[in-house]
Amino acid sequence: MAQNVVSRLLVIGNGFDLKCDLKSKFEDYYNNKDDMVKTLEKMNADFNNQNTDTEILQADVLYIAGFPRTWGNLNNNMKIDFNDKNISFWDFYFYFHKGKLNNWADVEYFLNNLLTIKSHKTHPEPDLEKSLDMIARLKYLTPGLSVEASFTEEIKKLKEDFTADRETLILLFVLLNNLKYDIKKQSERHLYDFLFDELKKFEKNFNGYLKTLQDEKYKEKSQQLLNKLSHNECYNLLSFNYTTPCTNDSSCNITRNIHGKLEDHPIIGIDSKNISPNSPVFRFTKTYRIMTLASEKQDKLLPKTVKTIAFYGHSLAPADYSYFQSIFDYYNIYDNDITLVFYYSIYDESKEQKIKRNQFNSVSKLMSEYGTTFHNEKGKNLMHKMLLEGRLILKKLE
Repeated sequence: MAQNVVSRLLVIGNGFDLKCDLKSKFEDYYNNKDDMVKTLEKMNADFNNQNTDTEILQADVLYIAGFPRTWGNLNNNMKIDFNDKNISFWDFYFYFHKGKLNNWADVEYFLNNLLTIKSHKTHPEPDLEKSLDMIARLKYLTPGLSVEASFTEEIKKLKEDFTADRETLILLFVLLNNLKYDIKKQSERHLYDFLFDELKKFEKNFNGYLKTLQDEKYKEKSQQLLNKLSHNECYNLLSFNYTTPCTNDSSCNITRNIHGKLEDHPIIGIDSKNISPNSPVFRFTKTYRIMTLASEKQDKLLPKTVKTIAFYGHSLAPADYSYFQSIFDYYNIYDNDITLVFYYSIYDESKEQKIKRNQFNSVSKLMSEYGTTFHNEKGKNLMHKMLLEGRLILKKLE
């Protein structure tokens, strides 16, 4: 371990690995999964077929759940067991939205949307739990029709209220048809147990892919990039990636992969803000999952000697605001002589202005959101204060 005084904290995200020519984008993962993609493409094509309307999907979902067929026969063309092909629910869900997923922050956004549906006042997102509860209730009531005529009205109402949302029906179809979800066991706990196990399966698949990428070239390029970012200062490294960059030089003191390493079990999670510890969704939060990774006491990542916090390759997405708020609070960036440097690279010369603008917007949103935690006037002028004092810097990495 280096004995020099640590004066810099480096915070890196997936953009760091991309700069090192690592194919770690969301789309790269799928590009390496030919068999999986062929299956998912076929299913998407069937789901998007103009002849596949919501009524067909409704009929098929109920038929798969064990009700008599009225009409619709989509599942006859899609009898693919995802378990045999090692395809998780989340592999399908993220691929279904691949056109909207530009980076891993978007993956976390869609994960959050599906899991926190109950907390939304208005939500176009699918409500799987509510729909599965309806199906389970229908299955319970139907055998009693001949005995209890009063069930008739409830069954009629359930069928009328049963979701007509296309995406919800598609996800129900995949759960019941391709993942063999047992509707007889339907409960809140069973559903979230199932989705959590499926997320771990997705993480394992992604982990296996990333392990094939780390090589000597990555070690060499990552070391060179860290040297640029450290400015010859002794530093600690906080990585939001699962990879392990080369830190052989004496300048690096402590390295922490906050979401796990490839050697362990990388995690994907959502922000714990507004999620009760008693909620079944809490286990999907980064807070919970990081706690499960912490097996022993670790060296102190945030020494009081730090004067500069430098960011590179991180999207600064809201899902990670909790981390940054904790760091900013710890160092009391309003009053103390702490400089924030947000580095960026121009990966496409034709988009230089857009890249700069996006970086500025991301930093502005982060600082504005952090300012709201002050609950006083100081929070409103935080960004201006730091700019005037030369302690908030956006800098192109040469």
